[in-house]
Amino acid sequence: MGDDLYYGGVAIAGGGVLQLVFAWLIGVQGRVELISNYRAHPERYPDREGLGRWMAVTLVLGGLAFCAIGGAVMTGAIGKEMGPASVVASLGLVLGAFLGLARYRRKPRPADPGAGPRRSPRSPTRR
Repeated sequence: MGDDLYYGGVAIAGGGVLQLVFAWLIGVQGRVELISNYRAHPERYPDREGLGRWMAVTLVLGGLAFCAIGGAVMTGAIGKEMGPASVVASLGLVLGAFLGLARYRRKPRPADPGAGPRRSPRSPTRR
């Protein structure tokens, strides 16, 4: 086991621990303002608690995945071949975050429902 590989595992596991800290801050402490999109536009997210729960669960899952990958690399159970697993875990984390933002974002309503596109009247059906 090379030192570089060990320190790489430490870095991956450290990133996982950091995600778990953010999950605790957002989910338990209610610090939803740590989510940058919420901080920039809080009026777009009326369900603050729902968004916080979603992001906390996403961060817990990502943090646990990175801790497991980093721990396996540090102990020598796996080697450099776990690079793709880190990429998949990262993509899952990003996808989960974007899905949460999309799910809890308020949908804009048209100012006047009758102001939509004009449609021609239906023609009678031929028999």
